[in-house]
Amino acid sequence: MQIEDSFLPILITQHGQIKSCNHVFSTLLGLTSYDVINLKASGLLHLKIDDEYCDINTLFDCSKDILEDEVHRGELVDCNYYHIKVEFYCKKIENNTFKLSFRVTENKAIDPISGLPNGWAMSARATHLFNTQNTHSLTLRMLVVSVDNFSTINFRYGFDTGDEYLAVFGKHLQSKLQHEGLVVRFSNARFGILIENRGDLSPQDFIDHITTICQNLCQWSLAPLCLTHNLMVNKSISIGISAEHSEYDNYFAMEIAAETAMRESERHSNSYYYFAKTTIKPDLMMNKLIIDEFPVAIENSRIKIHYQPQYELTDNKLVGFEALSRWIHPDLGYIAPDVFVRIAEDIGLHFEFDLWVFTQVCKQIVQWREIDVNSPRIAINISFKTLEMTSFVTRLQAIINNTGCPKNLLEIEVTETASITNMLTLIDNVRAVKALGLHIAIDDFGTGYSSLSLVRTLRSSLDTLKIDRSLIADICDSKLDREFARKVIGLGEVLEVKVLAEGVETSAQRDLLQALGCDYAQGYYFDKALSDIDAKNLIINQNFD
Repeated sequence: MQIEDSFLPILITQHGQIKSCNHVFSTLLGLTSYDVINLKASGLLHLKIDDEYCDINTLFDCSKDILEDEVHRGELVDCNYYHIKVEFYCKKIENNTFKLSFRVTENKAIDPISGLPNGWAMSARATHLFNTQNTHSLTLRMLVVSVDNFSTINFRYGFDTGDEYLAVFGKHLQSKLQHEGLVVRFSNARFGILIENRGDLSPQDFIDHITTICQNLCQWSLAPLCLTHNLMVNKSISIGISAEHSEYDNYFAMEIAAETAMRESERHSNSYYYFAKTTIKPDLMMNKLIIDEFPVAIENSRIKIHYQPQYELTDNKLVGFEALSRWIHPDLGYIAPDVFVRIAEDIGLHFEFDLWVFTQVCKQIVQWREIDVNSPRIAINISFKTLEMTSFVTRLQAIINNTGCPKNLLEIEVTETASITNMLTLIDNVRAVKALGLHIAIDDFGTGYSSLSLVRTLRSSLDTLKIDRSLIADICDSKLDREFARKVIGLGEVLEVKVLAEGVETSAQRDLLQALGCDYAQGYYFDKALSDIDAKNLIINQNFD
């Protein structure tokens, strides 16, 4: 039976079997029309009635009650067992023959950049194969392929070129491995391949087969990819391979094992592959969930900005806020900032995350000013890794221009989350930010990787030194901590910068810091981190000018 071509997926069934479909329908499911014809419609289409899914034959059996203009809801099952949410019309052509026209309402299984399936598709297929009894003899292994130092493409050529590289890389990967199993793009420059042992190879032969695949991929990566305008980009890759799926309780454990193996291969300076150990650390599952959802949390503003007040010690006057990120996950609950900030750096999202927070603060200041709420200066934490990025200052300037935020109300806190690898760029960027008119603070001074040499080098650009909370906790009881704080405050006087103490929780700490000559303080003694509404009310109540 032939049917007209259409922009909508169209299906014709007879006695519950598929007799014909158009190209749009088969493509949507990742199949050919020959794959679809003669399948039972109930295997591909589930009808939704009152929030419950049921057999599509329930609708066909009530054919005398079917209205052509009635909208039905349901799910189509694609080639990877992912359920695509659809609405459809059902038209009776003749006895037991129906024409169904579909509209997709939700399909989260396609990556918009590469056009490949994504992690949703991988999860659906692998979970199905894990749980299907009649495929117990089909062994699976997962490969996670990561493009090394991918972010340098974005920084050097721009994000459009970065996206093009991912699309070209993904298509090449798919063309080489599509007969081995499902090829997907996870996130950033991470791709996944679910290798299915369709040839029923022995365990050792299966390992040898996968080893050959990885060796070929590493060899292939030596040649550059050709992009638009004959731009040639060459990147090494890191590959992690899971053990056989029978070693794991579920698909997610297998994916974590492959990703952990990929991290091991990243230790090498050239393209490399590494087979996973069967045991994985218990905290990796938590990290995996955070890694997968962190980009989405940023995109959908699920991470909220709170504002911790900063006060002048001499008169308790509000002088500023520190912007702090808060993420309450619907399943995992409160995720500490140090956890997701560390993960952001591990997966290369630190730059975009820091700039996202900076953007939110700029927008908030502007919104307050529009209703005549004059905000004090707000400090934003920027990691060493972000400050080392060559495009940092340009991006910062663009955000300020786009939002119209006054520069004098912004302070960059140089936050020591990692050791410095590009000191010259960091120093140049800090000085350039100062030249823009922003204030500069050194955060967590006295701990971590900070050094007097860095402060000495940046002294002409600094406005504030922040004493870390770990040096304040026992300041009233420990002579060593008290003298250390005194020396830092003295250093502030020498450098002609203000000194702010973090983590002040008692009146005794506050009084002692004031006696030592500390300028500002923040902590639970004054206020916890406030929501934007509570921060606005505080500004109004303080009559800040």
